[in-house]
Order: sequence, then structure tokens, then C-alpha cells
Amino acid sequence: MPTSTRSRTFRWFAATALIGLVAANVNACTAGHDIEIVAAGGAGGAGGSVPDDDGFHPGGGGGQPGGFEACAEASEEAKLLPINMFIAIDKSGSMDNNGKWTSARAAFSAFFTDPSADTLNVALRFWPQGNCSPASCSAAACSQPQVPLGSLADPAQEQALINLFSSTSPGGLTPMSAALAGATQWAVNQYNATDGVEKTVVVFLTDGAPTACNQNIDAISQYAADAYAQAEVLTFAVGLQGSNEAQLNKIAQAGNTNAGFFIGNGNAQGELLAALKAIQETSVACAFAMPTGDDPSKPVDPTKVNMTYTSASQPDAVTIPQVADEAACSGGDGWYYDDPDAPALLQLCEATCDAVRGDDTVELSILLGCDTRVF
Repeated sequence: MPTSTRSRTFRWFAATALIGLVAANVNACTAGHDIEIVAAGGAGGAGGSVPDDDGFHPGGGGGQPGGFEACAEASEEAKLLPINMFIAIDKSGSMDNNGKWTSARAAFSAFFTDPSADTLNVALRFWPQGNCSPASCSAAACSQPQVPLGSLADPAQEQALINLFSSTSPGGLTPMSAALAGATQWAVNQYNATDGVEKTVVVFLTDGAPTACNQNIDAISQYAADAYAQAEVLTFAVGLQGSNEAQLNKIAQAGNTNAGFFIGNGNAQGELLAALKAIQETSVACAFAMPTGDDPSKPVDPTKVNMTYTSASQPDAVTIPQVADEAACSGGDGWYYDDPDAPALLQLCEATCDAVRGDDTVELSILLGCDTRVF
């Protein structure tokens, strides 16, 4: 599963690719990266066997072409790992100061309707509101989204999110512990409901410090740490003017996103929209769903799956080697299965994510049917 942080940016988001003897490039939604899933004869050249090279060499001219022989027999449709986002927004009384609420509403409305965000599934919860309040301090109440999870490609979902914002006004204290406990609880439950095949993230926005319920920041940040430990949920902390940077950084670090995003009052709307797009682009999509066969009696052989890389500086396909697991990455390049015995995901090592994250000419191919190149 991903171990990505704010510093590791990918722009590969839920796109659909066709597996077949004729390769189909899929343009990623937010930048120039392409994802291609093809039969082994469809990329890297016909004939020959898997080269005896030393793996992945982005931009360095090293390595050998992919060179896989044509050995695939079936085609099917596959998808990148879906991304489910729970957005928990502070609507305490201080959000009414200095135009913060107006700026937040405008930034989120622009984000929800941006076509590049159509790849996301989003649920929304304001706090304090309803039973998610200082009176109850109920994590269970705060885990219930006011707009249930839905795709931003659906105009009805976009409108529901915008309508909730428009009908909500700031007021109340800041029950941060209940709000974060609820948001991360939702994310873990969503992860479990999808058997870990869909990625869940939390976007937690506030303009202050906790003023109700448990106010100990170590206890509050532990909710983010637990969610990452249980389901590798990434928690992003966003602070508007008045927020406590040290506290939000602690939450972000516990949620494995390195540091918070902090928005000033000078151009709060623009800065917040930029932060939301940066969160979208963070490498939650360094994992790819394991292809499955059309015929259940003939599933894809996990020992016959390969990944290759090309770019403007490296036009010949270079094989990215498979490693045993995340620990075997050891700061190097490669990819691995989430569970070698029953793989559901193909996960890139962090170094591989880092190597290609800034190159808009990258094309990554997943090839089926030839013996896996193992490091």
C-alpha cells in the first residue's frame, strides 16, 4: 500500500485503461502522465525474452529495452486505484471572521466543479453541526457525512456539496478531537468495506485550536496515526488564519502527510484551491488494481506481470523490477504486490514514485503474459 507523503507527487488518477494486443494510452486527468496496460506483445518490442538488465533507470540512459515476447492471450478492462476523500470542515464561529468562510466556500466550490477533480469520490462533513458537537463529543456522529460519498464526475454530487456549503453558516466551538476521530473512523470503515482495494484519505480543515471535548493535541493526532496504521489512511491538515501550525503539523505527521497546508488571508481563496489541488495530486495513486481475467477459471498469473517505463529522455521501454515487498524497496526502485499470495494491488516503491513524479512525459505500462522480471 502507499507510503506517500506531501512531497511525493503523482498525477495518475482514476483513469480507465484497456488491456489488449493493441495498446491503449490513457491520458491521466491532471497532467501529462500516461497509464497503459497492455498484453505483452503490445509494448517493448516483439520477440526476445526479458532482458538481463539492472532494472529501472529513469532519465539516466541506463537499462535495456523491455523486449517482451508476444505471449498474452486475453484482454480486459482495468482501473487505477479509486480515491475516496472525506472532507471535514471546521464551521466554528471564528470562521466568520476576515472573510474566511466566504473564501473557503468559493475555493471548495471551484474544486468540486473542476473537471480535473472528476476522478475523486468525495464525502463532506461540517463540524460542529448536529450531533457532531461539543455537547456530545461523539466520534460516531462526526463520522457520518452530511453529503455521502459520491463521484465528482456526477453533476448531482457536485451540486449537493455546493448546496450544503451554501446552506451552512459558521457558529459554535471547535470540537477537534471528535471531528478528527469521526473523519478517520469513516476512512477506516470505508477502507475495510472495499477490502483495501480503494484508497481513502481525510482532508481536515480548521482555523483554530481545539476549544471543546479532548483538547490534548497528542491524543487528537493519535487518531490520524491509528488510521494510517490500520488502513494507511492519509490525513491532510489544512489551516486557515488563526490555526495552530504546530498542532496541525503534528496531525499531518501522524497521518503520514509530512506537514500541514497553511492559508493566509491575502489570497485565501486562491491559496486554498491550490492546496486542494496539491492534495489531489499527492501520490495516493502509486498503486494499481491487479488485473483480473474475464474467465474466472483462468485468472491472470501474478508471476507473469511486468511494468515498464518510457519518457522523452528514455524512449526505449525499461523494465521496472519486481521486489518482494515494501521492505525490499530499501530506498531503491521497483514495484511489489500488496499480498504476494493473493495480490489485489501493484504498488510502486517510493523511489520509483519520486523518480518519475516531475516528468510529464512518463508512460508507465503494465504488461501481461511473460515471466515477471524479478530484482
